[in-house]
Amino acid sequence: MITESAAQVEFHGGRARTGPATWGQQGTWDGIHGWLPELKPFFFLTKWLPVPLLMEVGDVLDVLGELVLRHESLRTRFHLGPGGDVTQEVLASGTLPVRVHDRPADDPVQFGDVVAACWQRDTATAFDHSAELPVRLSVALHEGIPVLVVLVFSHLAADHTATELLAAELTALLQARVDGVPPPPPRPALQPVDIALAERSPDGQMLAADALRHLRTTLERMPPATPARAEPASPRYVGADLESDVLPVVVREAARRCRTTTSVLMLAITTALVRRVCPGPLHRLDVMQGNRATPGLMGSVTTLNQVVHTVTDLRAESFAELLARAGRTMADARAHARYDSRAAAEVVRVRGGALEPGTQFNDMWSTLPRSRATAEPDPAASELTWPATSEAEHMVLYFDVRGTPERMRLGLMADTAVLPREEIGAFLLAFERVAVELADGDVPLERIGELFTQSRARVDR
Repeated sequence: MITESAAQVEFHGGRARTGPATWGQQGTWDGIHGWLPELKPFFFLTKWLPVPLLMEVGDVLDVLGELVLRHESLRTRFHLGPGGDVTQEVLASGTLPVRVHDRPADDPVQFGDVVAACWQRDTATAFDHSAELPVRLSVALHEGIPVLVVLVFSHLAADHTATELLAAELTALLQARVDGVPPPPPRPALQPVDIALAERSPDGQMLAADALRHLRTTLERMPPATPARAEPASPRYVGADLESDVLPVVVREAARRCRTTTSVLMLAITTALVRRVCPGPLHRLDVMQGNRATPGLMGSVTTLNQVVHTVTDLRAESFAELLARAGRTMADARAHARYDSRAAAEVVRVRGGALEPGTQFNDMWSTLPRSRATAEPDPAASELTWPATSEAEHMVLYFDVRGTPERMRLGLMADTAVLPREEIGAFLLAFERVAVELADGDVPLERIGELFTQSRARVDR
């Protein structure tokens, strides 16, 4: 039987300070508190890592303390002021609770089940950001020997890129401890309070003003709501995932053949498929940006991503036309992706109060390091699953791309009044098939329609 005990991670000697929230933190705070008490998956980011052999529990806890000490976002509390502004309080020293799970040799429970149980428990309640540090930790042991570290971060502490940075750094710190060598130095990066102060500088305010001008121009082109195509299911919103070993290979090959980036290519494929279900000619498109375009931000551990509202034209004679349009859309999004989210909300309010639901595109995969795998991927290994439902969302389609360098995961949460369940699965399966064909040559828009229809027939109702 697995036994559970409590431990602590300690950190000492850091810098204590208080400052305003960054634009990314403020937007994330408002997003979280706009949904509470309902919990949404985006509140949390989860990760597990193997522990190298020959480590003691105390060594693992010491390394975790070093990680927390390096990154102010992991030792920060957030407070709501009387005027509604959020401030961040960075602690110089303190402790973090850790749950320790020890599995005896004869226990049949798999460590994958232990990880899943830790994630389920640690995402079941929202973080109390005014009293709790924004990371929850567990260590899994086998007969007293550390095997895994399980982490759950609040989205106020990290975004997807920051989570990958933390995982890579923790792996290096653990290995250095085992090898008996000095830990690798911290990567030069701005801390969240530094970012917040820079955003309030004259240069930062000019950046925000330019983004708000772009938003006003975009709002003038906003199309009406996407009409319903079917009787909605209950729950109304259904999510599907497609995991594929083929997609990482063919998306890179297709992007190279088309002389574009993987992110632009995937946005163009998404737009081509949106044409199948939305009448156009214009469609509201939100593009999520990671906002790590400068050296000081590349290694920052915080939440930097912000959404950029755009309008895309669905009319096209060829995929090449959609690809060129996707490139311009992505460039505009990068240029206008840092702004005061509350000022942007006021612009939208003055314009009419709310935006009509559209599509959100969030590519979290293209920032991952390139795979070194040389084995031929197996198309049969692609797996379609249905992990989530929801009664309420703010978009017609949420499309995100994540995974590992070797295995891509496409996620689609859709309004079943616009995209029935079988078409949600068809969208993802067709995406894979379009990418496969694009790796070899041009794909006419009529062919994309055929692939969507064929993929719909493959979905198990």
